[in-house]
Amino acid sequence: MTESEAPARKGGSGWRVGCTSVLALAVAGLAGLAYASVDSTYPDVDPEKRARRLSGYSRDAYAALGIDRTVEGGYVDVDNHNTYDSNYCYPDGLFSFADPPVEGAYQLIHGWSIGKVDRAEALPALRRVRDHLKAEGWRITRFGKDEQLEEWSVEAERDGGFSTGVTWEAEFHRLGGGSGGPCAMDPDWSQEKEESYDSYGEPELNSFPPAMTPGGR
Repeated sequence: MTESEAPARKGGSGWRVGCTSVLALAVAGLAGLAYASVDSTYPDVDPEKRARRLSGYSRDAYAALGIDRTVEGGYVDVDNHNTYDSNYCYPDGLFSFADPPVEGAYQLIHGWSIGKVDRAEALPALRRVRDHLKAEGWRITRFGKDEQLEEWSVEAERDGGFSTGVTWEAEFHRLGGGSGGPCAMDPDWSQEKEESYDSYGEPELNSFPPAMTPGGR
């Protein structure tokens, strides 16, 4: 990838993977995917099943990078983490923050980050991810350099409201990515369980993970 290639769209209307934490990743644009629905009737999806699907997407994209580094689950620091986060879901879309969230509805996000990745390694890796995702049937929605920031990204979407992607931040030599899905209802929701949506066991990420076909809805 070079700076002369098609630049990424200006601004942040899509979800951003090059954030300084999984919480920032959740808030900075993936939220738009979560709250895009104008209907409070979300499908019933077990959160653990959703977590497996998202981790499958993330593992697949990470493997396509071709970088010989393994990322274990958990949070080490802002440059090195592999964790889940969750968002509330609202009844009437993005402009309904004044409304209470829908009880039992959730949006789950998986995010990861690794530090000390230089440009010569990162940009070819992003090209490999783009090519792999296209071959797997993803729609590439962003590829190239941000017009305002020293960041290069590949982002993709697929039917059902799922997204995945990877971003390299030149200033921090940081490569980060993740996957997100739409809002869903937890069939076994409880107030106590809601507090644990971001505590599912994180998948180990490496260049050659076991073959995985994400299942579930």
